[in-house]
Amino acid sequence: MGGVMAKMTGNDASGFFTPSDNSPFAALDDDKPSFMIGCNIPKFTNSAHGAANTIHMYVWDRGSHRDVEFASPHSMMGGASSAKLVRKVITSFQQADPNLAVLSAP
Repeated sequence: MGGVMAKMTGNDASGFFTPSDNSPFAALDDDKPSFMIGCNIPKFTNSAHGAANTIHMYVWDRGSHRDVEFASPHSMMGGASSAKLVRKVITSFQQADPNLAVLSAP
């Protein structure tokens, strides 16, 4: 429903994207991810104005295993909903692969 309202008003921010690595400290990162993707998911409330939850996935291929990290950028007041989104994504990965090892979760 949120996505429909955003499309109708021309404020659709949903979809996949590649997170940018334009931090001033990016040059210091000697262990860059092998793959990274982001996704904007329209919020039900205020989606007509382009409001969306965002999730980033970073993957490092370590040969015998992969390290995957999820992040959900948020405002000062959005920490709880971002943590909930990350938990939902981790849970869906665990359901798809019961052998998945989770080192820490929000």
